[in-house]
Amino acid sequence: MNKLAFVLTTIAITALLSSGVVLANEAAIKTMARITMNLNHFPSDEDKATLKGIIDSDESSEEAADIALAISNMEHKVLDEDIERLQDIISDNRTAADARTLASILLRINHAASDEDKKALAALAGS
Repeated sequence: MNKLAFVLTTIAITALLSSGVVLANEAAIKTMARITMNLNHFPSDEDKATLKGIIDSDESSEEAADIALAISNMEHKVLDEDIERLQDIISDNRTAADARTLASILLRINHAASDEDKKALAALAGS
């Protein structure tokens, strides 16, 4: 019985810890969607500070941090150095659908998101 209780406790703790990461990534995606929706050529200094917080957070997934870095680096469009990683995120079926959608939108941006992409970003942002 003690082994079963230990296993169940371990599973419960692991589930709670991983759900915190999932919730943190969902919040990060919403934040990055809002920033991207309002993006005009490049992120503001305030947006860059917010993105840096996502990049540096221990709770952010690698994908969320990579997307935040790509947005932070934007100059009218995604920089060449960030394109391959965004494409990897899009093609990885283990990556959350919202992260893949945001990465896809970033690759299409030229100065600002299209009206269609702004609608998708609004949905991602929960607005």
